[in-house]
Amino acid sequence: MKGFTHFISATAIATCIPGVAEYAVNNTSYIIVLGGIFGILPDTLDFKLNRFIHKYDELYDPGENPDPDKIAAVVAKWLDIAYKEKRSVFLHLHTIKVSADLWREYLVRFKENSREIEVEIGEIVNTGQVPVPDSAPTENRIGRARVSCSFKQDYSTVTTVNIFSGPSFGFVPKNDSIDIQFIPWHRGWSHSLTFGALCGIIVWIIAAICSGNWLYPGWMFAAVVTFGLWIHVLEDQLGHLGSNLFFPFTKDRSVGFHLMHANDAVPNFLTVWLSVTAIFWNMYRVLPQSSGTQIHISGLNYLLYVIIIPVGLLLAGAFIAKKKSSYPVDHHPEEQDEEEVAM
Repeated sequence: MKGFTHFISATAIATCIPGVAEYAVNNTSYIIVLGGIFGILPDTLDFKLNRFIHKYDELYDPGENPDPDKIAAVVAKWLDIAYKEKRSVFLHLHTIKVSADLWREYLVRFKENSREIEVEIGEIVNTGQVPVPDSAPTENRIGRARVSCSFKQDYSTVTTVNIFSGPSFGFVPKNDSIDIQFIPWHRGWSHSLTFGALCGIIVWIIAAICSGNWLYPGWMFAAVVTFGLWIHVLEDQLGHLGSNLFFPFTKDRSVGFHLMHANDAVPNFLTVWLSVTAIFWNMYRVLPQSSGTQIHISGLNYLLYVIIIPVGLLLAGAFIAKKKSSYPVDHHPEEQDEEEVAM
């Protein structure tokens, strides 16, 4: 999901923890915002730290005049090396920048059945990934390279390379085959439930030292931090990449539920809407007792008019739209989307 979605959902979770909303109002505290901050912390760590310290076996730049056969050969070469040397190797494919805000798009297809890598040079696109008309090359557009071993790509058999920095791959030997991991530096230790618990413990200790009390309000700060980070991990689990849920006890990312992509509009909007309604209701329940605000809202009416009807209309509209058009299977810009919201 997008960064703002993670932030607002983590903030909503904070208001659901018993005593947190009252504490925020009575002490003019920003404790619920702390939940939102830790809700975006995993992606911030990955895109601002992990991606830059990750070591690669090759950083491949296709150049201004890309040769699809050469690109396919580079990918196939490192797959073969990983298999023959029985070690994990990491490859980063750079984008093809044409001008300040234009990129030459290309697609990398992992054909498992034929053990082949296919690269297709596409159109020129802008930062919004909108193609320039008639910009696709007419010659030397598709290249192929054979791989000597079997391989498996769980995320997507087609990777679109266009804007920003380009995708990374980890080729990991497993069971006499190669497991292809998309952006291997992402969703590792930073996206683990154990890391969330550790952050909560650290914040609890800090709060206890500052307040002189090891129980209150330390446990609330710890819960806000832990659940704020956990909701991010669980939301990401709905996608394709999965997360390393119990690092360091587990080494690999678990398989995602494949229910959505990070940039899908409906899940993001729905999560934001439900989060905002939860924040409003939880704060409304404590405001009248603390400030005397004369606002009276029926819980049943709120549930009906603010949650059930709007959500029902949204889902109905999404269902109708899905019937009229299909999702472009060759385009999975999760890395670009997450990079944008992490900046």
